[in-house]
Amino acid sequence: MKILILLMLSLLASACSQQDVYNSAAVSKRSYSKSAIATTALSDDGKLTAVINGNGVCLWQNNQQSILPKCLPADHAQHIEIAYISNNNQFLYLSNRVSVKQYTLDNLDNLEIVGEWQVADNIINDMSVSKNGQLLLLGFRSGKASIIDTKANKVTTFQKHRLDINAVSLSENGQIAFTGSSDKVAQLWNTSTGKTLFEFSHASRVNHVDISSDGLVGFSIDAVKERKFWNLQTGQLIAELDTYLKFMEVNDSVFSADKQLFLTGSPRQVLQLWRVADGALLAQWQSVMENGRASVLSVAMNDGDSETIKDAKTIKFINASNSDGILELWHFPVY
Repeated sequence: MKILILLMLSLLASACSQQDVYNSAAVSKRSYSKSAIATTALSDDGKLTAVINGNGVCLWQNNQQSILPKCLPADHAQHIEIAYISNNNQFLYLSNRVSVKQYTLDNLDNLEIVGEWQVADNIINDMSVSKNGQLLLLGFRSGKASIIDTKANKVTTFQKHRLDINAVSLSENGQIAFTGSSDKVAQLWNTSTGKTLFEFSHASRVNHVDISSDGLVGFSIDAVKERKFWNLQTGQLIAELDTYLKFMEVNDSVFSADKQLFLTGSPRQVLQLWRVADGALLAQWQSVMENGRASVLSVAMNDGDSETIKDAKTIKFINASNSDGILELWHFPVY
């Protein structure tokens, strides 16, 4: 086991070729559904999973294997296509693309609706939430974006793009938004004023964006070949993903707390760990498939303790929830 740790440390400390990609088997697997699911959300710390299917909305406590999930009836799951858990684990957001409902998680035995919003004549493509759950960012097919102050019940809408907004991401404090659009632009902007801070042009439509918790590093990927890390203080390119893939899709992603690593989950059962500084692929894992093609829908990455790798004081773990209704967990040493 010490050899494994030394190998991983060496891998993460040096440049990585396409042949040097680390991989390992999942250390645990848990099934949440006997049928395929379309929508799921993982909390930022990997402790909670929201699973939405025809049976209803169920919230699972991932570190409590013996505890059954807390569920809402099937009518709460009707037409739900987007789900999000606030980073403080206090709120669950569900959207049918027309409206968004906010549920409090203070009492898991009583998942209560505490807010609902709809912006007239706008279809929601994506949403993101500030850490405390107060600010909600919605991106619309109209190219508009709304910032909703859930405590003040205030909605502010900006026309940010010429075409559909396909993806949105919000900084932890809710002050900085990053949006990607079919107009081939990823845009960084201030949520209070709507002022654009930087625009990043792409060769084709921007399908996915992500922003680090402090709003200093961003990632954007278009429909063809551009997959870029950005310095959001200067607007300069940091690196592009080092991959030979002609086409690449990302369903979900997350930056490590120190902004040095970036985890992606794809529709093709694959999770990949990238180094931000040079875009090198460091590790890759395959999500299990039981009922069909298991698209990775949600990912989480955090610090934690491990009993599976000895002599390692601090262990990173990643969780992934897929469309087969399965949650998996992997461990690996911190570099």
